[in-house]
Amino acid sequence: MKWIVAVILVFVAGYTLVNLYFRKPGRAYRPYQDAQDRATTARLLAAGWQKMLVDTRRPVEIPAADVTPAAVTRGTPGLGADLEGRFAEKPRLLATIDRVVAPAAVVRGRDYSAYFSASMLDLKAQVGDLSLYRKGLELVLIPSLESLPGRELKSRWNDSTYWVNFSTVHLPPGRYQVRIVAQGPAPRWAFTVK
Repeated sequence: MKWIVAVILVFVAGYTLVNLYFRKPGRAYRPYQDAQDRATTARLLAAGWQKMLVDTRRPVEIPAADVTPAAVTRGTPGLGADLEGRFAEKPRLLATIDRVVAPAAVVRGRDYSAYFSASMLDLKAQVGDLSLYRKGLELVLIPSLESLPGRELKSRWNDSTYWVNFSTVHLPPGRYQVRIVAQGPAPRWAFTVK
C-alpha cells in the first residue's frame, strides 16, 4: 500500500512540474468559444465589416466639452438588420445607452474619444468587451455583457460611464455615422474626419 501512495505522489509532483514548465502563457484554449469567434469573424468580413482597435476605460468622468459636441439622435434598438445574422453567438447587450458625449469633428491621425453612460438590468453582469466595427463610413460600437463569477458577486450600480478611444489614422477623410447598440434605442451621431 505504501508503494501505491508513493507512486501516486511522485506522479502528481512530476505532472505538476511538467505542466508548470511547459504551459502556454495567456488564456487557455477554449474550443467552442474560439470556433464561435472564427465563424463570426468570417461572416463579418464576408459582409464587408472590419474590426477596429479600440481603447476603453472605466469608470470615467465625462469632461467639460472644449470642442463642439456631435448631435446625438436615437435609432432602432438591437444590433440592426445589417449585423443581426452575422454573429455565431449573439452578444448580450446593455439595457440602454443613456447619454453620449462625442466631438463633431477630429483631425485625421488624432484619436477620437467618446464618452457614454449605460444602464444594465442585471447586476450579475458587467461590460466585458467593447468592439468597434467599420463598414465604409459607418461605425458600430458593440458593448457586450459577461456574467460576474461566483454566486454572491454583483455590481454596485446598474449604470456606469465608459470612455472609448480609437485612432483615425486608417480612416479616410469624410463624414462618419456612429451608433452604439443596446437593447433600447441606439444612440446615433455623425463626426467628420478632416
